[in-house]
Amino acid sequence: MNSLLPTLYIHSLEADRLGDGLSSGSSSGLSGSVLRSLSSRAIYLSMRGDAVVLDAMPDPLWLKYLSGIGIEIGDVHVPAGHGDTVIQRLLSDSELLTTLGKRSWNLSPYMGGEEVQQLATLLDCHVQSPQTPLLDRLNLKSNLLPILIELDLPTIPTTTSTRNDLIAETRAIHAHAGAVMVRSDLSIGGLGVWKVEQDGDIETLDIESQKSNPDRLFILQPLLEVRNSPNVQFDITSDGCRFLGVSEQQMTQSFAFGGNEYPSAYANDRQIINQGDRIAHWLHAEGYRGLVGIDFIVTTENKVFVVEINPRVNTSTFPLLMCERLGCSAFRLVTGIPAGGHAGFASIAEFLGVGLLYDSDRGNGVIPLMIPTSDRPVLDAMIFADDLDTVRAIADQLDERSKKRSPSVGVPT
Repeated sequence: MNSLLPTLYIHSLEADRLGDGLSSGSSSGLSGSVLRSLSSRAIYLSMRGDAVVLDAMPDPLWLKYLSGIGIEIGDVHVPAGHGDTVIQRLLSDSELLTTLGKRSWNLSPYMGGEEVQQLATLLDCHVQSPQTPLLDRLNLKSNLLPILIELDLPTIPTTTSTRNDLIAETRAIHAHAGAVMVRSDLSIGGLGVWKVEQDGDIETLDIESQKSNPDRLFILQPLLEVRNSPNVQFDITSDGCRFLGVSEQQMTQSFAFGGNEYPSAYANDRQIINQGDRIAHWLHAEGYRGLVGIDFIVTTENKVFVVEINPRVNTSTFPLLMCERLGCSAFRLVTGIPAGGHAGFASIAEFLGVGLLYDSDRGNGVIPLMIPTSDRPVLDAMIFADDLDTVRAIADQLDERSKKRSPSVGVPT
């Protein structure tokens, strides 16, 4: 990877690469419009001289605010072509392709895939993503166990089941282990994850699993008592593996991702650092390029297990890299905050007020990651400060404000 080249960010999300039901529009999934709006988060990764291709032009007041706190972003482009994803729209926009083709780029997608490779070839870009066979291998959770065995890393007893055998095998493990964690082979953000503790949970699993593709596999494991869920991130280039940091994930009762906090109490845990480093260097040797997040659990017995390798930009990536850009030492990411009907940056700025909105002179505050829209009327917020005590105090204020202004309940992220 030529680090001297500017970066072209295009976070094009294909629902069928992320999991079942993600574009169904149901309360348990993410609608197509929400998936498209996620492309705007790439702005937080860009810098002056870079370029970002989005589904829609972002709120100019939001961009002005970012500039005012010292975050200079890349040029923003919106393709005029047609297609279900932003890359498809770009591929059919000859004018924008010509404009972008006048420069050499490092192409940085949300994750890899055939569309990414097609665009990279067309623009003659250096592409920062894994080749499709490796991406497909990493993206399926059923492949994690063989990878961990190959690397001689600790593993949780695991059963892989077809949809037809899922309920019978869940009952068998439930009878033996007492509680079962069931995950779809292809899922994101905690969607397609079920906790089975009682017979009624098995009935729910039976109903919900029927919504998946008939050929979908499922991963079954005894439900362990967990003390912590660290997330470790690396930026892997041709030059090597850059360790970005360890944050602590907050998971909901249904095991959906609910945000995270940095720095982690496990930032220097040798089990986590050593396992993460071994995986990152294996990925580098396999040809992986780009950002990667590795999810761990720490059990109440202080055993450490890798539970997921995420071959893509993680939601946790944005505050981690923004923390570095702002010169802060701590952050918390909070998702799905009820915002009392507020939408658009001006309204959110009013909702937060000068006391909570991030101020560069003060050096702390809240920056929206995802601004509420009619499709997703909740706020995802990044809270930054020089220490976790200040971050937590701001988070408490934000929580109180959201409770006072809105009785509504957020949706999963």
